[in-house]
Amino acid sequence: MHFELESDLADLQSRLLDFVAREINPITDGVDPESPAAELRREIARRSHNAGFYQLVVPEHDGGLGGGPRVITAAREALALSGNPLASHVLGSGPGIMRLADNDQQRDALYLPVLEGEKSAAFAFTEALRPDGLREPTQAVRTTLNDGTDGFIVSGAKGFVTGGASSDWLVVVANVPDEGTALLVIDRDAEGVSEGDLGASMDGSTHSPFFFDRVEVPSSRLLGHVGDGLPRAMQNIDRMRLGVAADCVGWARWVTRLTLERIEGPHRSGQPLAEQQQAQAIFADMVADTFAARTSLYQAAEAREADESTAGTQVATTKWLASECLHRTVDRAIQLHGAQALLRGHPLERLYRTSRSLRIAEGPTELLRLTVTRHVRQNGVESL
Repeated sequence: MHFELESDLADLQSRLLDFVAREINPITDGVDPESPAAELRREIARRSHNAGFYQLVVPEHDGGLGGGPRVITAAREALALSGNPLASHVLGSGPGIMRLADNDQQRDALYLPVLEGEKSAAFAFTEALRPDGLREPTQAVRTTLNDGTDGFIVSGAKGFVTGGASSDWLVVVANVPDEGTALLVIDRDAEGVSEGDLGASMDGSTHSPFFFDRVEVPSSRLLGHVGDGLPRAMQNIDRMRLGVAADCVGWARWVTRLTLERIEGPHRSGQPLAEQQQAQAIFADMVADTFAARTSLYQAAEAREADESTAGTQVATTKWLASECLHRTVDRAIQLHGAQALLRGHPLERLYRTSRSLRIAEGPTELLRLTVTRHVRQNGVESL
């Protein structure tokens, strides 16, 4: 079974894999991938920048390469396929959600500082319980600020803000009564903003809740217009979902390769596991699962590149398929590797925890299934 990429994408993947082997593996050998030093992350970024890869996610008008969905998907798949958990730092985050800043003032004040690495922003999307135990949508009420300018008063709570503890800004999805949702950029240390206890997930990532008590936000910190906050937020989530799917497919391919080496090797039974039909069947499931997820991934990337009307649904589908595929693939690989793979620190043990988290990150499988069903009910089975 072979899935052949277009020559430009295949060449990019080959160059990335070679770069990771030559430049990244030697400096990350023996490093705990769940707690790399900031200096190491910067060194990976520096080497990536010198090699021309870091600029893939930077728009062309800002001096980058402006890689589209096809290119970024292929790059992220290759970095996961390298087998190095820290290879993900090879690609810069680019402007991230700050790409939604769409006027000259915001470009100078918000967009460029993030793009150049001087500032960082975390996305605050998920509603959370307030300290008093109540759960209400985060609200932004229009008002005139003390300096006489227009602005908003924000109150509410957001949970699972990844990277919030170390960010400069929080990009908050807030409900403006009678007008819809808005995306507001709030200083993390602004008066009225407080941070809850830092929580660590099973995959090693950290998340914080944030609470907003009548926080004043000037209108210059509104990304876009009131009413389009949620659609704009979903555009950002859509990009993140496609990236997660690419990571999952790359890791599933790496796991399959690792497992093939394992079952072809010596075994206490006297013959390789690959000679046993039960092992062959398990391995075949891994191969077929990964092939199907990869096919879906690049079809979704092409749809997003062409901005097709079904692209959002296709991205939701491939994120669901790829994350579930990775989890099943790692689980099967552990079964074939045996007890050694259960030990803390084994690559498959770590990846099992990561894969479990990715089934929830950027939209749990159950929610994505509803997205697919809703689309087909509205447009018919011929729409996909």
